[in-house]
Amino acid sequence: MSRYCFRLRVDPTRIPEYRRRHAAVWPDMLRALRDAGWRDYWLFLDEDGLVIGVFESERSFGEAEEAMARTEANRAWQDFMAPLFQGAGPDDGLRVLEPVFHLETQLAALGET
Repeated sequence: MSRYCFRLRVDPTRIPEYRRRHAAVWPDMLRALRDAGWRDYWLFLDEDGLVIGVFESERSFGEAEEAMARTEANRAWQDFMAPLFQGAGPDDGLRVLEPVFHLETQLAALGET
């Protein structure tokens, strides 16, 4: 299982609406994420509109993203969410972040847990 992290940006004036929409994500969207192999998925939101997403998957990031892109639920969700983002829609503005530190990996290299 691999962990992935990405960022995107919500229009800061639309943050309250972004929060409301994520308080009750559509059941079809939740099932689509699960069925596409997204696990332990979190979104973090900063007051300036920066969104950081983290999830785990047995698929590569590209495969997990493509699996979602093939679903009707995701297409509808992207259209629903697009007005809340600056410039590009949610998936269009997404940037994958490179991991640079993991505590447990470095502790294991020391022979410690």
